[in-house]
Amino acid sequence: MRAVSAKGTAAPLMPQVVLQTQSPESPLEEFVAVTKAAGDRLRANILRVLHSDSFGVLELCAIFDTAQPALSHHLKVLHQAGLVARHREGNSIFYRRRVHVDESPIRSTLHANLFSTIDELPIPGEIATRLEATYRQRRTSSEAFFASNANALASQQTLISPSSAYAESMVAAWRHTDTERGEALEIGPGDGELLASLARDFDRVHGIDSSLAMLAAPERRCEGLGNVRLENREFEQLPAHPHYDLLVTAMVVHHMPSPARFFTHAHALLNSGGLLLIAELVQHDQEWVRDACGDLWLGFDTSTLLRWAIDAGFEPREPEFLAQKNGFRIQTLSFLKPQLSDSGEDT
Repeated sequence: MRAVSAKGTAAPLMPQVVLQTQSPESPLEEFVAVTKAAGDRLRANILRVLHSDSFGVLELCAIFDTAQPALSHHLKVLHQAGLVARHREGNSIFYRRRVHVDESPIRSTLHANLFSTIDELPIPGEIATRLEATYRQRRTSSEAFFASNANALASQQTLISPSSAYAESMVAAWRHTDTERGEALEIGPGDGELLASLARDFDRVHGIDSSLAMLAAPERRCEGLGNVRLENREFEQLPAHPHYDLLVTAMVVHHMPSPARFFTHAHALLNSGGLLLIAELVQHDQEWVRDACGDLWLGFDTSTLLRWAIDAGFEPREPEFLAQKNGFRIQTLSFLKPQLSDSGEDT
């Protein structure tokens, strides 16, 4: 028996097949959407660059030498597939890789395997060069701010938090930890209050700041302390090998071009069993601090700081949250670099 086609000609009669359709939320559809989104050279490189840092659209346009409409389209595809997340920093939108927690096994497993595979791939040379140029631009902007505003910054910082608000908590943290008391490093020593306390507890204390003008206050505060050495130096310029028993930084990570790379380098600088101690702002939405205090980031969610630290190889301790002032809240966090066993492995 023959069927009649729309044109009136005979057509073979096809057997009726009932297709098993998948719902939009099915594991198969999710797998297809994710692999299709990642299956593009530019989008794969975007995921590679977003390994641990956040970037704005214009920064990503510069890194990939791509026009904004095209770049925005690729980000939209990645966002719809759940591979990247958008987050707001004041009036700006930044993109980062999405971390799936307590979601479907297919999504969390697939994303974890995809990201681990992508992270094994080298970043192409031209992209890596433009990526470093973006970090350098962030760093240059921050250094220019501090060079021009060193004298006025103390009064601006008081609107957020004076060092006295977190100094006692940080001093107590290192005094209650069984770390060696050889040499301590403070990054961005501010008014020098923590440096002076460190000088009483450690044999040698090293304070660095990328802005020469910002070293004037701690130099006055620590005058006469023979075990304190101050240096105008970029943090990432310190040789990446174990040297310090304690690394302290207060209200500095939100000025870092790459907060994630800060944790990686801090881990490399600490001796086995060393302590990383941080005071930072909890994430907020007060945009005015960019102009008033030169902040690159508007604080951090605690879980983000913990993830960066754990990824770098640290063991976190319980964070402490201090009193809020003028809409800002401070968190102090401690991270241990695990002791090495006789076999050279972390214990």
